[in-house]
Amino acid sequence: MTNDTWTEWSRHVLAELKRLSDNYDKLADKLDERFNELAIELAKLKVKASVWGAIGGAIPVLLGLLVWWIKSGRP
Repeated sequence: MTNDTWTEWSRHVLAELKRLSDNYDKLADKLDERFNELAIELAKLKVKASVWGAIGGAIPVLLGLLVWWIKSGRP
């Protein structure tokens, strides 16, 4: 009788381990997908920040060149 109980219990434990392993694999896949999505979004934000940074840096340079050009009296 004890052996039957242990056999039953061991099957239950193995089934539960399999279920937990499957859930872990599904969760890992979802996390990988989300990580990839976030990496793409981060790359987009870096590009946008670079473009705005270039524009922000170019404006003072252009204004300085315009002032220099006006003060130099060149036509």
